[in-house]
Amino acid sequence: METTKLLHVGPGEGIRSALSIKGHVKMELFGSDGKLKDVWEVDNALTVLYDARVADRMAGGTDALVDYTGVGTTSGGKSTTSTTLEAQVGRVQNDSNTQGAGASDNDVIHVATFAAGVGTGALVEAGLFTGAADATLCAWVDYAVKNKAAADTLVVTWTITHGAS
Repeated sequence: METTKLLHVGPGEGIRSALSIKGHVKMELFGSDGKLKDVWEVDNALTVLYDARVADRMAGGTDALVDYTGVGTTSGGKSTTSTTLEAQVGRVQNDSNTQGAGASDNDVIHVATFAAGVGTGALVEAGLFTGAADATLCAWVDYAVKNKAAADTLVVTWTITHGAS
């Protein structure tokens, strides 16, 4: 039988949790011909709004689900208390929001597609939101410039891991 260590006590440390919440984003850019043009992956930051939503849902609350992804053209300037992207140029409802399976059952996977004509430009930021137009940024990431032409499609896959898997 395998066990998972949830707490660790070190000399002079007291009790500390080995659990954390972390995120990772994979972005795939497809040309008008459907062929993959570029792929990039980066770890993302979470906001205090995300932490509050997790706590609310675990306590039986009704806060809105994280169900939208946005992209923008200005990086920097964000922090854990930010509520919006710097210069959003597109936001779409996620195609899916699912729980991982097996050993990854503590993952939440959000997938969004920015079709041709949506979220175009010199993209450098992305965010997860709870609504179509509200200021509820829950996770964000900045990255090197990626140009999405009007005919291109961008697929964004966020994996938010709750815990140690």
